[in-house]
Amino acid sequence: MNRINRIGRFLSYLVFQNIAGLIGLGLIRVLFGERGWFPNPAVQDIISPVLKYFLPLLFAYTGGRMIGSHRGGVIASFVMIGMIAGNTSDYSMLMPAMLVGPLTGWIIARTDRWLTDHIPVGLELLCYNVAAGLIGVALCLFCYAEVAYWFVLGMQGIHGAAKLVLESNYLPWVALAVEPGKVMFLNNVMNHGIFEPLGIQQTKEFGQSVFFLLETNPGPGAGLLLAYYMLLKNKPRDNARSSLLIQFVGGIHEVYFPYALMRPLVIVPLIAAGLAGNWVFVLLHAGLVATPSPGSLIALMLMAPKGMHLPVLGGVLASAAVSFAGCYLVLSWKGGPAFDDPAALATVHQLSEKSSEDEVSLKEEPQRKTIRKIYFACDAGMGSSAMGAALLRKKIKQAGLPVEVSNCSVDGIPADADLVISQAMLTARAQEAAPRPEHLSMVSFVDAAFYDNLIDRLRSEGLQGRLDEQEIDGSGALFTPDHVLIGAQADDKWEAIRQVGGLLVRLGLVRDDYIDRMIERERVLSTFIGNGVALPHGVGAADPGILKPGIVIAQYPDGVTFDEGSKAYLLIAVVGGEQQMGLVSRIAFMIENPDTVQALVRAGSPLEMHRRVSAFLQEPASETNE
Repeated sequence: MNRINRIGRFLSYLVFQNIAGLIGLGLIRVLFGERGWFPNPAVQDIISPVLKYFLPLLFAYTGGRMIGSHRGGVIASFVMIGMIAGNTSDYSMLMPAMLVGPLTGWIIARTDRWLTDHIPVGLELLCYNVAAGLIGVALCLFCYAEVAYWFVLGMQGIHGAAKLVLESNYLPWVALAVEPGKVMFLNNVMNHGIFEPLGIQQTKEFGQSVFFLLETNPGPGAGLLLAYYMLLKNKPRDNARSSLLIQFVGGIHEVYFPYALMRPLVIVPLIAAGLAGNWVFVLLHAGLVATPSPGSLIALMLMAPKGMHLPVLGGVLASAAVSFAGCYLVLSWKGGPAFDDPAALATVHQLSEKSSEDEVSLKEEPQRKTIRKIYFACDAGMGSSAMGAALLRKKIKQAGLPVEVSNCSVDGIPADADLVISQAMLTARAQEAAPRPEHLSMVSFVDAAFYDNLIDRLRSEGLQGRLDEQEIDGSGALFTPDHVLIGAQADDKWEAIRQVGGLLVRLGLVRDDYIDRMIERERVLSTFIGNGVALPHGVGAADPGILKPGIVIAQYPDGVTFDEGSKAYLLIAVVGGEQQMGLVSRIAFMIENPDTVQALVRAGSPLEMHRRVSAFLQEPASETNE
């Protein structure tokens, strides 16, 4: 089951990265399609090549790049051309692209890994690209001659089954699976992994599709939040009101999931609401021309074709009314909604498959570490996490704290994270994906008390952090565990250099514009020096962008391609004005020994990296060369 969930999340994240292209297609249909506001046959000619070529190639490239970096994406697109050429039907090859892309990327990644230990020095670039080209030709011809035919047969079966469900009037009953699945944070998997590909094909045939409405309907969640708002008091009531606005108008459905989990019995009225909305959609022949992402009322109205706004709105309001009535009765039972009830909160924690002893909260003793980078994590990294990050970023700016806030997917937490915030249901996954940073759980991303407590903590720890830095204002401040990135990843050397430069900026060692000069220097001459090490730097030791001396080391276990196919596994940035030459000489002695480099590449924590490197920085260079 875990593996199925991971595959589903991967596919949903793949779609999320290309959602702008799908929305663009939807807008063309809404404005200029046969049922659009301004029908234009000439403009409609754009739709066919977008469906036949653009979207499948885009999805294939994204899937290949996610696993096999840029070269994997390029070859995946090449292979997809064979699939498209071998397609003798009018089916869109979007679904095959979601499988062919990642599979091709995986093959390229495995091939690159095998070649790393078998190709002669100096022939890396040639061997990597020739091997990728040969794999691309073989897969392209195979897909053209064999795979495309079987994919077409499979898609005919899938779409035939979907058509049968539509004609038999059983479609509304999918709410029995959709509503519980949404509450368990499978909303993106269902929407982007299942309903969206079916909807795209149906839209190609009929100009609209009801599949786009089955998961994105904001009515059930809005009814639940409205019931909470009517029954709660004081600050919890304000949180429910904010969640209602964010869910119904903003389209971020994740904000109501914790409310449902605190009273699991409300799943029953949520299912009833989904059924009611789906029946209205089917009876009124409602449909959209593209997926509404995020699933807000505004997005639904935007993607509704001419003459379809009232049927869509009717289904949404019907589901909201049923949800409100049912949830109000359930929450009123036995004294109302116990929003602050420990037993209710424990339900959320138990469902996250963690014991109460493992739960992380603001009341626990915080780790003694200066926090410079906070990430909000949600399932796809683009919904509730973006909203939570925006709220905290605003409060941090008002407090004047030097802390950077961003958002990400729960399975793709960056290596530079110091603190990760996620909903209780997702904290276990976040800790598994990134065990190094501190993790905090929260029930609602609009809980004002949570943000206020966190700001108070950051204020106190920020002051203590400055005192600690003053106490170690000597050679020790040049390189600390905070100056290390472990297990970093980058698609190419430019992204890696920007990551290293970003850490220099966050540590207060350089100004933002120093990163531009690092890129400028790399364009002039590669900073790869051999032994799997690169030393990215600016254009001179007296660069005005350097604020104070220091060393930053980023570890890339999978390597980053630099000069002519050579891979760097360590990126070391040294800044220091007058001290720079001395620091560089010590680093040079350290990386001269391949065994030392390998030990650093295998280092499992910033503390281990700091211990090994500090031995070279503290001793004379002539004595540290092992």
